[in-house]
Amino acid sequence: MNQFTKKTNPSEDGAGAGRTETPWVAGLIFKMALIMSIIFAAFYARVHLNDKTEQLAREKTRITEQIREKQTEIQTLNIQLAQLKSWENINAKIRQHNLALHAVNPNQVRYMKRFEGQVAAPSLYGSDTRVADTSAGAKQTSAGGIR
Repeated sequence: MNQFTKKTNPSEDGAGAGRTETPWVAGLIFKMALIMSIIFAAFYARVHLNDKTEQLAREKTRITEQIREKQTEIQTLNIQLAQLKSWENINAKIRQHNLALHAVNPNQVRYMKRFEGQVAAPSLYGSDTRVADTSAGAKQTSAGGIR
């Protein structure tokens, strides 16, 4: 480069005869395209996430409403169960179907105490419950009782 005229010599810059000055434009276009694609990807991701968030919020609301409906149904069924189990309802059904059932006389009730080592075994031939002693040294009779 000549300092006085500030003219450049093409052989000093390395510029060939077929070389143009557009490579910096291609680099600039590539960089701008890269930046624009990054911005577009960020924008698309944000829109997609917002859409997904709204969709999940709608689904949560729907499921919450279903849970409330099921809880209401459970409460209704529990109330119906309590009404059906009530003594008034059972007594009404006994009278309605003319069943020969009546309340138990307290003199008919017997209580058994369980001791350690005893196991209750239901009888195969009757409705009574026999108690078997499993402790050492106990002899059983043929009826299953303890001697």
